[in-house]
This record gives sequence, C-alpha cells and structure tokens, in this order.
Amino acid sequence: MKNLHKTIIIAVIAIIAIAGAFALLSKDTPMAAGKSYNASALTEKLSINMDNWSYDEKNDIYYQIGLIYCMNPKDAKYESCGIYVPGNYFEGEKNANGTYTCSVNDSENVGNYTASTAPIVMPINTPGYLSCLAPTRYNASEVKNYTNEGFIYLNAGCLGRDNAQAPAGVTDLKAAVTYYRFNGDNLPGDIEKIFTFGHSGGGAQSAIMGASGNSELYNPYLENIQAAMVSKDGNSLSNAIAGAMCWCPITSFDTADAAYEWNMGQYMRENGTFKSSLSKDLAREYASYINNLGLKDPNGNTLKLEESKNGIYTSGSYFFKR
Repeated sequence: MKNLHKTIIIAVIAIIAIAGAFALLSKDTPMAAGKSYNASALTEKLSINMDNWSYDEKNDIYYQIGLIYCMNPKDAKYESCGIYVPGNYFEGEKNANGTYTCSVNDSENVGNYTASTAPIVMPINTPGYLSCLAPTRYNASEVKNYTNEGFIYLNAGCLGRDNAQAPAGVTDLKAAVTYYRFNGDNLPGDIEKIFTFGHSGGGAQSAIMGASGNSELYNPYLENIQAAMVSKDGNSLSNAIAGAMCWCPITSFDTADAAYEWNMGQYMRENGTFKSSLSKDLAREYASYINNLGLKDPNGNTLKLEESKNGIYTSGSYFFKR
C-alpha cells in the first residue's frame, strides 16, 4: 500500500473505548504470573534508576531513554523504551554527574492533571507491521506537545515482521506496559490510564493492544522474554490498557483503503478523473462502514458520519474536528 510512512493525521478512524475485561486495570482479572522468574529477579533487573534522570529545563521535561523493559530481550535496540515526564510531576535534585535524582511531586499540576492523575500515552510507530527502533536520543519536538498537555509519554520500540514473527510486536508492547506498571511505585501517572495510538500497521497493533488485554494467549511469549508479569510484591500485573486510538488500521485492506481516502484523499491529489472518482467512492464507502458499526459514545449516543458540503461525510457526531 501507498503512504504507509505518512504522518498521522487528525481525523480519528477508530477509537476503541475499552471497559471491563478489555480495558480497566483489574486486580480481579490479572495476567498469569511467569513461571521462569520471580518478583525478586524482576526487582533486581527491571527497577528504574531514579538517580539517572536527565532534565530539559527549556521545555521542563525529565526523561530517561534506553530502558530495557524485559529481562530476556532478543534485541535491546528494539525492546527498550524512553519515558518523558512533565517537570511539575517530579522533585528533582541535580547530581554531581549532571543527572537528577527524582521523586514524585503530587502538589503541582500541568493543565488538568497532577502526578497521580496524569494519563500515560504510548505511540505505536509500526507502519506495515515493521519493527520500531527504541529512542536513542532526546528530541523535545517529538514529545513536548504531549508533556505540555500534562501527559506522560512512554515511547517503546518493538520487533516487527522484518526481524521477528508475530506476535512479537504486540508482545513487546505489552511488556512495555507492564514495565511501567512494575515501576509505578516510583513513577508518576495513573497506571490505569495507559492509552496507545498508531497509524496504519501501528493503528492495527494499537487496536490489538486494546482488544487483547490480559489474554492468556500472550503469556507464553511474555514469559519467553521475561516481561514483568508480576509486581515487586509478587502480585500479578495487568497488560490491559484504558483505550486505543487507531488511525487507518490495517486489519482489513478493503476497509483500510477506504479509510485512507476518507482521511487523506490520496488519489484526489493525482491527475485523472477516474482516480478522483475512485477516491470519492472509497470515502463514501468508509462512511457507510462507520455508520453500520453502531458505535456509541460513553453516554450511549450513537456516533455517525453525515453528508457535508465541504469534504465527504465530514460532519456528524463521529467526526472529530479540532
């Protein structure tokens, strides 16, 4: 498909609001504990070093990169992550080597959030189900739009179809989620409010993350990489997330093609009457697909796309306009 590497756009193609068994972190529906390791080993290997934060004073962001999120990674260049925290959520003391020792500060806020209520957002940058290298350098422009809103940004790499077999990618992403929860006693953020977002193949994997929370099918793979399946006190950890945003998810090529045209109108930008007509027809088909899903908002109101003068079906309760 074309444009797998295009920038994620504003219109949300699917938002999976996950509740109950699909979403809420529940101690009543835990993930099974790993058999080949224990809480003591995890604590020794996966506890985050709170004396090793860097600080961007200009953008008021504390961050760490190169955090390996499982004990038995196949390739740490992929199976590691970066964590980026709004400055108000930490009390930081500068060390002699230039790093900072940080502790959670819940007395300040950023926008509508405090250190205890802040959501954690997690991008999935895997176009075409390819692998995604973990961050190796700090780039404020990649994260500051999120941290300025009060979000904590969890950027995890993962294996993909170019260097591993399914379900390695989603397994890695689940491991990053439980890594953050494993260290939740020291990190800010509401660990029940972890959200993924992605585009194309990343949109599909975001959808899978939303729909497969605590699925036992992933347990053997999580055990193989020795992810944090139990907490420091030995209780089971959940890998369920609170919600997923999925732009043009490649779960069905027919639907994905229509989604691309409704969002981007990629054929509209090319010469030729046929391609222009094809783009419009696909966009209309996508609107029909959305309306037949019977999606509802949290209040039970049906979400629909409606015909519009500008654009194709770019109005109605489903249409998101910022």
